[in-house]
Amino acid sequence: MFDVNAYQNYAAWIFDLDGTLSNTLQAHDLAWQHALTQFAIPFTSERMQQLGGVPIPDTVEILADEAGIRVDVPAVVNVRDRRFYELLPTTLSPTPLVAGVVLPFLGEKPMAVGTGCHTDMARRILAGLSLDHYLPVVVGADQVINPKPAPDTFLLAAEKLGVKPERCLVFEDADAGLKAAAAAGMAAVDVRKLWPVQRPLQ
Repeated sequence: MFDVNAYQNYAAWIFDLDGTLSNTLQAHDLAWQHALTQFAIPFTSERMQQLGGVPIPDTVEILADEAGIRVDVPAVVNVRDRRFYELLPTTLSPTPLVAGVVLPFLGEKPMAVGTGCHTDMARRILAGLSLDHYLPVVVGADQVINPKPAPDTFLLAAEKLGVKPERCLVFEDADAGLKAAAAAGMAAVDVRKLWPVQRPLQ
């Protein structure tokens, strides 16, 4: 399932968060459905999956533009995030990558999180997984000018780790993140090939 021997050829590992380390897709889908319905923005699970890794405010803008609707983006984000945090305690769990790759190499392999969500949300998710003290290097979309699929998130994570980009291995579950890793000159593991992604909403 995990080719840990091959992963060790890289000096540092950078992990996406949602869907890669944390099973938060259900909470995100339900929160999106709640918020978008409230603001009369069309919602489909398929479209949300296509937008995986895109920062939340950008996703709102894209969906509103596609629907020809003008909305208060921060208001939609606030409703979405509030519902997400309400759902998190009962839906959050770690993915197999945590036990299979992260925990066995804590303290041995430099690791960081590079995510499309904002840093505060990422830290709250990591705290819910009891990983916040073990993965202190977190780069959220709010820390870079150009988030995924631009390479900035992963490049900043590598800089914080003190490792050259070409010596980093990225673990991702979204096309935007895989494009970001490639643009950063980093090798990547598509974790969708390691286990099936469960997205219950249609």
